[in-house]
Amino acid sequence: MLKIENLHAYYGKSHVLHGVHFDVNAGEIVALLGRNGSGRSTTAKAIMGMVDCQGSVLWKGQQTLGKKA
Repeated sequence: MLKIENLHAYYGKSHVLHGVHFDVNAGEIVALLGRNGSGRSTTAKAIMGMVDCQGSVLWKGQQTLGKKA
């Protein structure tokens, strides 16, 4: 359902996510856990297209990264 591959995110020249990969299948519930500064909110923002990023975000098999809402 949601497939994240090789996701990299940037704030200006700062490279803050380095190659994140994960899959979320239908019916699953996923939580992002980690200490302050570990990239939880940046991961969510990258998936939603709110920060500069590279990689692949597939929703139901369709690439969403770089598309307008």
